[in-house]
Amino acid sequence: MRVRHHAQGKFYTIQCPEGTRVVRRTDQTADGEESLHDLLVVPLKGREIRIPADPPELLPMLAETGNFGVTLVGEPEPEMRLDGVSCPGCGEVDINWLQVQDDSETVHCDHCGSDFAIPSPPIEAIESSRRAED
Repeated sequence: MRVRHHAQGKFYTIQCPEGTRVVRRTDQTADGEESLHDLLVVPLKGREIRIPADPPELLPMLAETGNFGVTLVGEPEPEMRLDGVSCPGCGEVDINWLQVQDDSETVHCDHCGSDFAIPSPPIEAIESSRRAED
């Protein structure tokens, strides 16, 4: 099973072993407990490992290291707000160095330590199909 996970302005594709399941906040776990955060329940060596969705950067970190049976597939993909962004402090464009905290309008560059506002998308002019009168 593959899951797509969002953290720090990026989408991560994560490969999970067969038998993995997602437990949503409104769901109950197999033992009847209510879950405070969404969980990824991963079977590993005859046990179930619960990986919480909060903090959001935990699952990608575990997947990058290959621990707990989950692995990262490919590179992270920028969300729309990070697409084409570069750090004004050092010029870094690699999204592996740039991160956006949830509900934030600023980007943090891990490369140089700068924090900067997410640039607004450019506004494109739309030409009228009507001819200008002389």
